[in-house]
Amino acid sequence: MNNKLYKLMNWPEIEEITYSDGKDPHRILGAHKVENSLLIQTFRPEDTKVSVIAKDGKEYEMEMTDESGFFAVLVPYKSNFCYSYKAVDKQGKEHIFHDPYNFKSLFTREDGIKFNSGIHDAVYKIMGSHRMERGDVKGVNFVVWAPDAQRVSVIGNFNGWDGRIHQMRMVDASGIFEIFIPEVNVGDEYQYEIKTKGNEIFVRPDPYAFRMKDYRSEVSIVSELGTITWEDSSWLSLRKKYNKEESALSICELSLDNFAQTCIEEGESTNYRNLAKEVIKFVKSNGFNAVELLPVCEHEPEHKYEVYSFFAIKSEYGELVDFMAFVNEMHKEGIRVILDWTPTYFPKRNVGLSYFDGNPLYEYGNAMKGTQPGTERLIFDYGRHQVTNFLIANALYFLKEFHIDGLRLTDISKVLYLDYDRAPGEWTPNIYGGYENLEAEEFFRDLTKFVTKVDDGILMITKETACWPHLTDDVDNGGLGFDYKWNNGWTRDFLGYMQVDPLFRGQHHNELTYSMLYSYTEKFILSLSHEDVGGYTSLKNMMPGDENQKEANVRMALAYMYVHPGRKMLYHGMDSLSMEKGLHLENFMYHLNMMYFEHPALYELDDVAAGFEWINSMAADLCMMSFVRKSSKNEEELLVVVNMAGVERELRVGVNNDGRYQEILNTDSADFGGNGIVNDHKIEAELTPADGRKYSVVCHMAPLSLAVFDYIPYTEKEKKIRKIREEAIASKLKEQEENRQNLLSQHEKEEARLLKELKEKYERELAQQQKAIEEKYEKIEEERIFAIVSEDSPEAKKTVKKTSKKTTTKQAAAKKVTAKKTGKTSSKKAAAKKEPTKKLEVTDTNKAVEEIVPGENAQSDTKGEN
Repeated sequence: MNNKLYKLMNWPEIEEITYSDGKDPHRILGAHKVENSLLIQTFRPEDTKVSVIAKDGKEYEMEMTDESGFFAVLVPYKSNFCYSYKAVDKQGKEHIFHDPYNFKSLFTREDGIKFNSGIHDAVYKIMGSHRMERGDVKGVNFVVWAPDAQRVSVIGNFNGWDGRIHQMRMVDASGIFEIFIPEVNVGDEYQYEIKTKGNEIFVRPDPYAFRMKDYRSEVSIVSELGTITWEDSSWLSLRKKYNKEESALSICELSLDNFAQTCIEEGESTNYRNLAKEVIKFVKSNGFNAVELLPVCEHEPEHKYEVYSFFAIKSEYGELVDFMAFVNEMHKEGIRVILDWTPTYFPKRNVGLSYFDGNPLYEYGNAMKGTQPGTERLIFDYGRHQVTNFLIANALYFLKEFHIDGLRLTDISKVLYLDYDRAPGEWTPNIYGGYENLEAEEFFRDLTKFVTKVDDGILMITKETACWPHLTDDVDNGGLGFDYKWNNGWTRDFLGYMQVDPLFRGQHHNELTYSMLYSYTEKFILSLSHEDVGGYTSLKNMMPGDENQKEANVRMALAYMYVHPGRKMLYHGMDSLSMEKGLHLENFMYHLNMMYFEHPALYELDDVAAGFEWINSMAADLCMMSFVRKSSKNEEELLVVVNMAGVERELRVGVNNDGRYQEILNTDSADFGGNGIVNDHKIEAELTPADGRKYSVVCHMAPLSLAVFDYIPYTEKEKKIRKIREEAIASKLKEQEENRQNLLSQHEKEEARLLKELKEKYERELAQQQKAIEEKYEKIEEERIFAIVSEDSPEAKKTVKKTSKKTTTKQAAAKKVTAKKTGKTSSKKAAAKKEPTKKLEVTDTNKAVEEIVPGENAQSDTKGEN
């Protein structure tokens, strides 16, 4: 070895390279000025010979200064010395390449400040892998964040997956590693090899990769972002003017996988461009004005929401530009594109974002905060600005690069509440002792603010199941800034009601009316999502009854969703239906959406109480209800009548205004597969009170049906005629009422007279009856007393015996005594009223008898003596 070269070798640093332990290989490898020479060093463990080839063609053979494959050479110093390597590997194959350690870092101090502050909205253009040309050298620049790594290397099919060859330099104290590797091309495969401080070595995919090979290998692929010739400028202009509070929104939630199957069946490729044709055909024929795509990023095959590469579009259906073309075609047809997005969790896997640099990085380190209970999901660490920057940049990546019109976030209640699904002792309160995740709350506010700055017409939608307050209020008002929230309470209650047999629905009537108590607390989207129904067939199978009743229930349910306050979101799977039923369903959905879009009363005042009025919400026993939807114009009003019972009915329904009511939708129409029981003419309001209203209409309602009537005011001429008729009717009714009151008055007088006569007659008869009763009981009392006295006195008995001999019969004597007694009693009674009654002591029989019947005893004695 050249003695001078040997003296310039820094062996501790060389060992750092050969053992792959360093964070700054650029300070050793590459070309460095030493006095009047350039010291060029490289580490090529798989090569046996390496030479430096100057731009002028001069070749300098390098010495292997370490048998591990470390090569070095001294060459005369020249400013801007350009060179490349020529190497021969162990198989004798020669290859030429540029030195990756001869390029300065592109990650600037400003980038570091913004990234570490969480505000670098275009960080995806720096992080990850990016094909570029530096000078006259083409290659790929790699940047990754791994603060706890001891060493990070890029491995791939371009270096034999050897982590010793392309060791990265840490260019920012926050843990940013970078390297530019010449000769790497788009389509090359790569990963990051990470060595921890504990000397553990493992590989990870690129979190910012635009493309992945497949979910099993976790191999990233170098891919260019690219662009297309966009044709949606008019759409984007209209989007900026979109009124989120007063515009109709009918979303069809769908999975591109279903449409890919259709393409296969029709013999077409499953490229995003072909998928666009199928989706447009389906959406237009059903009348929706927006689509919500289930996650399109690379995810676990068994669960679409287990996203493991947030910047990589599913490569099975094409490149990034193909997905751009998909969105472009949607916009040309006036269809809004919304993405399902999962910034709340990611799957826990041996590879991926979890424990990215050997320690919790993208997830919380505290398991009580960083895992979703009962799942293999990790919650993002919203306390790290670099993590929230990753998520915000990911959102802006789709909105800016792909012209996406909105994002729907998965259930954020699971991260907003520290105690969600956790028992006491399984969670840690925040610094104020509360259960709110303050970091997650701040992240969502920052996210909505960033999105609003991009375009205020972009929709931010979320699912939240724990009633976090002010979710759809502006950030400045203390809200989280979302535009809409899924109304999961309505979905749960409504589907629960619909699954009940119509015979028992009356007991569940409150499940239908309860939603109106909170309908204006947030800006809601009514959703029948993939989580609730798997398409038409799944929804039908929930319903009670036979096949026809199930279908009638489904039509009624869908129509009820469209007339209830709130924007609409319906999952449409690719159900296998017969031609006839498929056409009926498509025709029904199209008419339902057209009615929704054409009548502002169904959407214009969705978020204020003035847009809805109950007519009858209390008829639980009839399983019916009626209400009115209103717009900002008084004359625009829709009457909705629902018969949720299993029987046909004629219902008299109160209405607010006199006029005609034209049926614009009936779910029992034969065109939709129903029985054709409809109101096929304009119904004129009658001056017959009902439901607390002056006017009413009579509706013919089929079983399990819903009808919508458009209010048509009378013309001025018709109003004058109606006024004359009403005045005539009013006069007639007034005269009838006066006559009725007169007759009623006469009737009351006659009734009073008759009642008086009856009362007098009753009082006379009552007095007579009372007198007879008193006499009867007086007589009974005297007879009983006399009998007692007569039986107990011996003299009385003796006298009675003597007396009985002179009479023909004992009965005759008794009659005589009774007759005399009766005469004496009345006088005795009169005397008794004047004098108080004395106690009778029977000492002498004759005396006792004499006291009771004076004169009778004397007469008896006389007769006895004779």
